[in-house]
Amino acid sequence: MPIYLDISHPDRLVVAVIHGTVTGEDILGVVKQFAATGAWQYRKIIDVSIGTAIIDEKGLESLGAIARANAGNTTRGPTAFVVDPARGKVVEQFIKMTDGDRPVKTFHSIHDARKWLNENTKP
Repeated sequence: MPIYLDISHPDRLVVAVIHGTVTGEDILGVVKQFAATGAWQYRKIIDVSIGTAIIDEKGLESLGAIARANAGNTTRGPTAFVVDPARGKVVEQFIKMTDGDRPVKTFHSIHDARKWLNENTKP
């Protein structure tokens, strides 16, 4: 699978890394896998810096709706996207579509993303 997903319950952290080219179906599969864990409140790092997502606006809207529906009344944890500075339009579009759902920000380094998550997580 072109998406690596690691869920650490003790650290309350989810890390997803996209390798190669992924489709909306690939992403949906990971969202379903994530939903089964009940980790919506966890901090999330989603690294798309070395991968490419082939997904249109309708697919992005569907993913946002699925995430909101699966989270239910649970507050979603902060999400840090790691992107290639020369790319990342899909991520920016997704962030705009889901604005207000949870703290979210893009970074060019996984270290900066992790630092921001640690600073924006309630004990």
